[in-house]
Amino acid sequence: MKNHTDDAADKLKMGELEQHLNKALDKLPEKCRAIFHLSRFEELKYQEIANQLNISIKTVETHMGKALRILRKEMKEFLPLITLMLFNMFRS
Repeated sequence: MKNHTDDAADKLKMGELEQHLNKALDKLPEKCRAIFHLSRFEELKYQEIANQLNISIKTVETHMGKALRILRKEMKEFLPLITLMLFNMFRS
């Protein structure tokens, strides 16, 4: 029974985390969001992103830096939760 309760609590936490991440992503400027998505969700290298969007690699780096700064600020209250979830995931 405890495992079922733990699983439900984890799913609730993960849902809340995902919802907050989506809100944080919505706060990114459009170009930053597009570049972040290509890098983190489509796993493209910076050079591939630059080629695809016809921009310099330096522009990709600048937008990624900005996106990561904004997301770090927006997600800081969730850091303890993320850390705990990762710890539990690797402990299992």
